[in-house]
Parts: sequence; structure tokens; C-alpha cells
Amino acid sequence: MNKTTNRASFGAHEYASPTGLYIALTAAAAAFYLRPTNIIIWLSISACLVWYNRDFARAVTLIQAATLVGITIVITFASVDRIYYSGWTFPPLRFLQFNVVQSLAVFYGKNRPDYYVTEGLPLLLTTALPFALVGVYLSLCRRSSHSSQSIIQERTVSVFAATIISSVLALSLIAHKEVRFIYPLLPMLHVLAARPLASSFSTNKIGRLMILAAGIAINIYIAYYVSFVHQRGVVDVVHYLRHRQESWLDASPMEHATGPESANITVGFLMPCHSTPWRSHFVYPEITAWALTCEPPIHMPTEERASYLDEADIFYNEPLRWLANNMQDRDTISLTITSDVTGDPSLDDRTRRPWPHYLVAFESLQPTLASVLNGTRYKECRRFFNTHWHDDSRRTGDVIVWCMRR
Repeated sequence: MNKTTNRASFGAHEYASPTGLYIALTAAAAAFYLRPTNIIIWLSISACLVWYNRDFARAVTLIQAATLVGITIVITFASVDRIYYSGWTFPPLRFLQFNVVQSLAVFYGKNRPDYYVTEGLPLLLTTALPFALVGVYLSLCRRSSHSSQSIIQERTVSVFAATIISSVLALSLIAHKEVRFIYPLLPMLHVLAARPLASSFSTNKIGRLMILAAGIAINIYIAYYVSFVHQRGVVDVVHYLRHRQESWLDASPMEHATGPESANITVGFLMPCHSTPWRSHFVYPEITAWALTCEPPIHMPTEERASYLDEADIFYNEPLRWLANNMQDRDTISLTITSDVTGDPSLDDRTRRPWPHYLVAFESLQPTLASVLNGTRYKECRRFFNTHWHDDSRRTGDVIVWCMRR
């Protein structure tokens, strides 16, 4: 291999440029500090570059530069955190301790080892998936070339392919998986999908138009469905409840005294945790709301975690028992008793939650709540379509709102 080819094999003048090197390493260090799992991507890229170059001096230079930039970024970011939090803190360490050492992320869900291959990548790429797969395959196939520019292009895409494969394999070893964990791979996947996609347009004009129209139509449909149809009820319901508070704020003092809601509204969400974005949508501090929680057992010994159940788990295991133990006496909302929900509870009920003005739950819970709320001041007042399907049986059906009557 001549001098020109050897230079191209490592990425040409971009890597030899100190400015370009330090800009890239700064971006890598910042990405790692913000989310430590990004180190998988950058380690893969660095390993491929060192392998292609096979130059010990340049490898040492890369390690030295990475160490210098890494220390600088850590000191800078830690200082900013120190100013903001008024105390020293190191988020990457907390991240690794929570997710790796304590392995608490599994309490937010476990997935099969093949999740990213069978679900993650298809959801991320949609119609670009077959082209990306072909692009990864072609990028790993060696091709002989005598052009420096061709060598640069071929080895760049091969680095992308190796990085994608190694990142997906590494993340597949972690029990808790989400599509957003592989978002950083999307630009590389699109680059690899570009050439096979362009090649598919080598047919006649009508064929090209049909392929283009089909791809655009499918993506428009998917974008519309997931943005305006799928799971829209969990957003519509918080808009509705916020508007109920706004109606109260706009009412006159006389209407406040005689209306069905003599105080700012209260809301209870009997749903799996994180089902609705109520904390971000209830912009009025006057609204009092609560939801079933799912805090991980941070301080629980490891041997006891297998049997740990959060509040949402306990509720769904025995909804009737949870309501009896955690809500005030059912007599306080009976149709035969006229005391207001905001009245002073009995001594036995002081440690329990008062019944809110609005109860929100998925349709799957309707039979249970109907049996509890029958004969009370609650009635079903609104129903919002949520989704045609869901992989969690607890979240199936419409979103139903039960309102407390006068």
C-alpha cells in the first residue's frame, strides 16, 4: 500500500487535522457525559479507525487527545452542575450506578434479546429498513479500489456498519430496552440506506414514481396515525381536565359558590404510571392531582427486589382492596350523603386520599370501578378514544373520566 492509500485508510486529512480531531472528541465526550451509553458508539468508531490505520503512534495520539478532551469536558460540565445544584454531583456515575450496578432500570420494563432487531429498528426506520439492511451488508463486503476517495468512502461506511452492529448487540444485552436508545444510530443508518435506495430508482420512469409514491404514502400514513390517532386519549383527557380548571377560573364568584365545583379541581389517575403527561399539561398550580406511582426500590437490598411491587402493581393486583385501603370511606361519596368531597374527613380517613372531583382510568378497569362507584355521586362524564391496540392489557380501550356530581 502506497503512502496515499495508507493516508486514506485512516480517514485522510480530516483525522490528521488537530482541529477536526479535537472537535470530534469534544462532541464524543459531551455525548458520553449526557448519556454514558453513547460511549459504545464512539469506542466502536475509534476501534475501527485504529484497526484500519494500524499505526501505533497515531493510536497513542488518539488516546492522549481523548484523555485530554475527556478530562476537560468532565471538569467543565461538573463545574456547571456544581453551580446549578450548589453541590458536587456527577450524573454519569449516578446513571451507571442506577442502571448497571443496581440494575433498577428493569423495573420500568424488560424486553426480549431480539427486541432491537424485531421491533426497535423497524419502528425507527419504517420503509427505510430493507434499504438500511442491504446497506449494512454491502458496507461489510470488501471491494478492491485504487482510488483514494473510493477507499475513504468504503471504509467510512464500513465503520458505520460495524458501529451499528456493535451498538445494537451491546444494547441487546441490557434487559431494559427502548427504541430511543438507538436513536443516535439513525444518521448512520440513513447514510447506509441511501445507496441501495438510490439504486432502486434505476427502473423506468413509471416504476420510479410508483416506488416514490408508495414510500411517501406509507410514511405519511404512519406519521399521521401515531401522531393523531394512536394513544391520543391520554393526551386529550389532560386537555379536557385543564379546560375544566380554566372554566372554573373564568367563572364569577357567585358561580364559584353555587357551581358543582366549589374549589379548584382535583384529579386522580388510576392508571399504570406514566400513562398521561399530566405534570406537563396541568399548567395551573391550583389543580391538585395524583397518580399511581412506580418508584424503583433504590434502598432495598438486592435479594428482596424480586418480590418488590410498586403502587401501580399493588393496585392492579387487587383494585378493590387498594381502593378500600387507600381512599376515604365510600360513604363520603354516597348519593344519600350531601357532604362535599372537600369537607373535613373523619379521624380514620385522615391518612387516606380524599375522593377527587375527577377519576380517570382506562376502559379495561371499567367493570371494577363501576362496581365501586355504583350508588355514589360519580358518573361517567367523558370518554376519549385512545388506541385500536396496545401491548399492555392494562392500557386497552378508551380513557374514561368519572365526574363527581353535586
